[in-house]
Amino acid sequence: MLGLTRYLHRAGHISHVATPLHGALAQRLQHDNLAVQPLSVRNHLDGLAGWRLRRLVRRERYDLVHFHTARAHALSPWLHALPVRRLVTRRMDYPIKVGWLSRFLYGRQVDMIVAISSGVAAALGTAHISDRTIRIIPSGIDTKQFLPTASQRMAIRHQYGFSEDTTVILMAGTLTKRKSPHTLIEAAAKLHSDCQQGQHAGQTGRTLSLRYLICGDGPLRPELEARVRALGLASVFHFAGFCRDVSAHLAAADIFVHTPVWEGLGVAVIEALAAGLPVVASRVGGLTELITDRETGLLIPAQDPSALCNALLQCVRSPDWAKTLGAHGQARVRTHFDIETTARANEALYYELLAAAP
Repeated sequence: MLGLTRYLHRAGHISHVATPLHGALAQRLQHDNLAVQPLSVRNHLDGLAGWRLRRLVRRERYDLVHFHTARAHALSPWLHALPVRRLVTRRMDYPIKVGWLSRFLYGRQVDMIVAISSGVAAALGTAHISDRTIRIIPSGIDTKQFLPTASQRMAIRHQYGFSEDTTVILMAGTLTKRKSPHTLIEAAAKLHSDCQQGQHAGQTGRTLSLRYLICGDGPLRPELEARVRALGLASVFHFAGFCRDVSAHLAAADIFVHTPVWEGLGVAVIEALAAGLPVVASRVGGLTELITDRETGLLIPAQDPSALCNALLQCVRSPDWAKTLGAHGQARVRTHFDIETTARANEALYYELLAAAP
């Protein structure tokens, strides 16, 4: 949303973001001197928020309202009968509950639905939502912000005590069951056990030197840390918590791992690819649209530690090949998933909707 709003501002549009003033998004927008309209939505049935949004739209006479969360989308009926076009972006690929509410919100209360991947569009289709109202526009990032530098790499590696000959495997994201961080821990346990038994070594014949860096926080963190200790892996796992400087951590890494059970698209993977890292990811949802297996990364079955272990070994044993995967992935995201490209696609859709307005 921040990148889209920046683009719209540069393009000469008047674009306001309705969001809680105390949130990180509002702070970033205000830092960039972009307009924020204060609006907090407590839940899907927040009538006060709906009334405030309706009053705001009538006062400012907006041409179009773009909802970016399910909770925001639930306010769409409050704009009924106002001369404003409405659209919603859906980012999740899990099935929508079929029923009158989904038909009402998606079929009658918005003019268009933006799906960030074909997987998300397919999930919408299972709820009998017409293809004519769905447009696929992926999420985008400022790919230039993720170009790694030697100074970033050295600083982060020094911070965590990683030597330059250590292979750093990075996972970034919220520590929840949906992201399946246990998969990496179990894969690491298998890899560590095999290495101790002498089954795996690098190209020089030395035992592999691997470290695992986990950027992110969430309800599973205590459980994950306990599991790491139980497996005797506390010395090789580093739980960094929420990392503000993601690009620097990506610069310090050699391999990126993303193993969710489902995923609408995977912005964390886009960022890792933009940094030129070889990525090992689950073959689920929109991740298959980011990665072509063995061309721009590696795809494995979801929640399969053995497959992840084997994929990591391939990258560690063949570092030049892994770097080639990263370079190909980087070229792909620069072309298809840069914020300028995706923001222009949203802008074009806005014009299309306004041209079709009665």
